[in-house]
Amino acid sequence: MINYLHKLFLLSVLLLILSLQTLLAQVRFTATISPGAIGKNETAELRLMIENARQVEQIIPPSLKDFIVLSGPNQESGMENNNGVTKQYIGITYVLKPKAKGNFNIGAAVAKADGKTLKTNPVKLQVTNAATTGKQQSASSSPFGSMSSLFDDPPVQQTNNTDFILKKGENVQAKIDKNLFIKVTLDKTSCYIGEPVVVTYKLYTRLKSESSVTKNPSLNGFSVIDLTQPGSNLYDIEKLNGREYNVYTLRKAQLYPLQAGIMEVEMAEVENTIHFIKGEYLKSHAVDLNDVLNGAAPDAIQDEKVTIQSKPVPINVKALPDTNKPASFKGAVGNFKIEAGIEKNNFTTDDAGKLQVVVSGQGNMELINAPEVTWPDSIEVFEPTVTELLNKQMVPVSGSKSFEYAFTIKKPGTYTLPAIEYSYFNVALGTYKTVATQPITINIKKGTGKHTAPINTEFVKTVKERFFDVLFGNRLFIIVPVALLIFAGLFFWIKKENKKESANAIIAKDKEVKTVAIAKALLPVNPLAITEDKLIQHDCKGFYEALNQELRQFLAVKLAVPLQTINKKTIGEALDKKGISVNISLQVQQLINDVEWQLYTPFADENKMDEMYQSATNIVHSFPAILEA
Repeated sequence: MINYLHKLFLLSVLLLILSLQTLLAQVRFTATISPGAIGKNETAELRLMIENARQVEQIIPPSLKDFIVLSGPNQESGMENNNGVTKQYIGITYVLKPKAKGNFNIGAAVAKADGKTLKTNPVKLQVTNAATTGKQQSASSSPFGSMSSLFDDPPVQQTNNTDFILKKGENVQAKIDKNLFIKVTLDKTSCYIGEPVVVTYKLYTRLKSESSVTKNPSLNGFSVIDLTQPGSNLYDIEKLNGREYNVYTLRKAQLYPLQAGIMEVEMAEVENTIHFIKGEYLKSHAVDLNDVLNGAAPDAIQDEKVTIQSKPVPINVKALPDTNKPASFKGAVGNFKIEAGIEKNNFTTDDAGKLQVVVSGQGNMELINAPEVTWPDSIEVFEPTVTELLNKQMVPVSGSKSFEYAFTIKKPGTYTLPAIEYSYFNVALGTYKTVATQPITINIKKGTGKHTAPINTEFVKTVKERFFDVLFGNRLFIIVPVALLIFAGLFFWIKKENKKESANAIIAKDKEVKTVAIAKALLPVNPLAITEDKLIQHDCKGFYEALNQELRQFLAVKLAVPLQTINKKTIGEALDKKGISVNISLQVQQLINDVEWQLYTPFADENKMDEMYQSATNIVHSFPAILEA
C-alpha cells in the first residue's frame, strides 16, 4: 500500500509539472515558405501557423499580389510531441506560383487568438529563370492543381501532331482557339432536387503550354463531392471531331441540387503560356525538332499568353412532386432502409437507455436528417449522437448514418416505442417510398432513486470551456495555491494510510482466501453451457445474449465483484488488484466490447460467433491459473 501511495504521489507531481508546462506554453504565430528558392515556373508553399492558442478567431494572410494562388487557403490543425513537450497548432497554407522572377518579400500575416493580436515574421522567396533541382509535386490541397508544363516536361505518350508549329501568316488566336479549350460535360442535364449529377471539367490541348487554373467554379446551389484526387496531372488521349488531344481532367464531382429551377454549372478559367515553334526558323536553320523542343534554340520559340474559359452549362432541376408526399418525408432522395435497436429492454428508473436508429442505402446521404421518433410520455430524451460511414466515391453516395439517442424514464411500467417511419423519393420509380422499423417494447421497474442519467455533453463542454478560459487567464494565481494544497493533502493522506496498512493487509488476505473458495464452489463445470448450446443451434441473437450473461456471471464470481456492478471498469480494477497482466485484462475488456456491440447494433454478425466463443473459452480456461498465480 505504501509503495502504491508513493507512486501515486510521484505521478501527481509529474502531472502537475506537465500541466504547468502546458499552461505556461507561449502562443506563437509564425510564417514559413518552402522552398526558399524556385524557378519561375515552379511553386512554393506558404505556411501560417499558430501554436498553443486556446481559440483562434481570425487569420489574415499577407498580400500575395505578386503570385498566382494555385491552392488555398487550406486549413490544418493537430498536435505534435517533441521530447515530451506537447503543442497544439492550427494554421493555413497556400501554394503559390510567382508571376515574375526576382526577390520577393512577403509581409507579416495578422491573427486574432485568445483575445490578442499576433503578427508573423516576414519571409523571403527568390525566383530565378532556372528550375531548382528535382521535380516538384503539383498542388495537392485543391481540386484544381497546377497543370504540368507540357513543353518543358513533355509526357511520354502524346498526340502525333505539329499544331504547335506556327507557320508564317497564320492567325495565332484562331490557332489557339482550335487547339486549346475547356470542355464541361454532365451525365444528365435534367434531374430532381437531391438527385446526383456528375460534372467533369477537361482541358483539351494539341499545343505545348504551361497551364494553371486561375478561377474555380463555385458551384453554388449544390452540395458538392469531388471524385478526382486534388492536383492530379494524369491525362488521356481522346479523339474529338476526328482529331486527337491530350486531355487533362481538371475536376470531376458529383453535385446534389438543393433547389428547383434552372441551375448553372459555372465556368472555369485557365491561364496558359503557349510555346509555338516558328516554322520559318525551322526552314532557315538546320535544326532537329526535338532539339528545339528541348530548349536548344530559344530564338525558335514564340510565346503567347492567353486565358481561356469554359462555357456555363445549365441544369434543369425539377421540384419533387407534392402528390402522395408522406408526412415523414424530409428530403431523402435515393433508395434507403431503416433499422432500430435498443441497448436493453428491461431496466429500472435509475438507469439510462440507448436507442440506435440506422438509415442505410444510396442517395443524398450527407443531407439526411434524423428520423422522427415518437417518444411516450415520461421519457426524457437527449439530442442524438450522429455517426456516418459513407463511400463518397460512389455515385450516388452509399453507406449508413446512425443516430443514437440517450434517454431516461421516470416512472416504472411498460412502454412501447412506435414504429419509426422513414420516407424517401425513389428517382428510378418516380414515387415516394416509406420504410419502417418494428415497434420496441421497454419494461421499466422502480429503482432505488440513484439515477445514472446520460451526461449532457454539450453542457459539460460549455462548462469546461468556461473553466479553462478562467484558468488560462489567471493561471499563475491559481496554479501555485493548488499545487501547495495537493502536496499537503497527499502528505497527510499517506501518513494516515500507513497506520491502517497492517490491519487492512490481514483482513484483505483472509477475504481473498474466502472469495477464491466461494468462487470455486459456485461456478458450474461449464460456465458457457448455454452459450455453447445457442452456438450449436445457430441462434445468433440468443448466442450473444447468453454469452453476455454467462461471461459476466463467470467474471463476477471469479473476481468477487457483485454481478450488478460488473463492467469493464470494475473488471479492470479487480484484475489489476490480483496482479494480472495488462494483456489478459485487455483481452477480457475487448471481448466484452465486442459482445456489447453485437447486442446493441441492429446487425448482429453470425460469422463472428465461433471466433467470439473461442475467445471466451480461452479466457475461462486461463482463470484457474490466474487465481492460483
